Amino acid sequence: MVKGRTRARQAADVEGAGGGLALWFTGLPGSGKSTLSRAVAAELDACDRRLVTILDGDMVRQFLSQGVGFTRQERFDNVCRIGYAASLIVRHGGIAIVAAVSPYRDARARACELVEEAGGAFLEIHMDTPFSACVTRDPKGHYARALNGDMDLFTGVDDPYEKPLAPDIRVHTETEDVAGAVRHVMAILRERHFLYSAGHKTTG
Repeated sequence: MVKGRTRARQAADVEGAGGGLALWFTGLPGSGKSTLSRAVAAELDACDRRLVTILDGDMVRQFLSQGVGFTRQERFDNVCRIGYAASLIVRHGGIAIVAAVSPYRDARARACELVEEAGGAFLEIHMDTPFSACVTRDPKGHYARALNGDMDLFTGVDDPYEKPLAPDIRVHTETEDVAGAVRHVMAILRERHFLYSAGHKTTG
């Protein structure tokens, strides 16, 4: 994803001012977004001085987007709501961990803009899990319903998922277990100076 600021500039902002950070986990339903995002959040909570907030797609639909449907426009609006919530977190120097299918590139790009306009850094993390693996996992039984024609507009079946063209981090869940994926994500955050470990827990 092309960002409004260079990664070097983002890293300088984060490292120099203890600014906010948004990690946006995107992928097909069942790709492992919630599992990995929670594990990364726990790791960040232990090693980074900023407060960590998880914005999980299911919880957002329950509390912020209740009643919002699944048309393209409604999905776009829902992702923008999540992006706005993440922007409020980073504006005050926190870390926003987002786990949402967010299937459309334009919606993810708008979320990125909102975070960057708030002075934060935005990293897109693609859970690159094959469709067949997601169908096999099917933790909520949604794929079975969609493939049987009992659920409309389900991402990956009769509604598209637009893969990130150039994500900041790509996780291959078929070859990386959760612990390995956490190490992978954290190594990249350290390498690019996106962590801020000095001092006590604070939001700014």
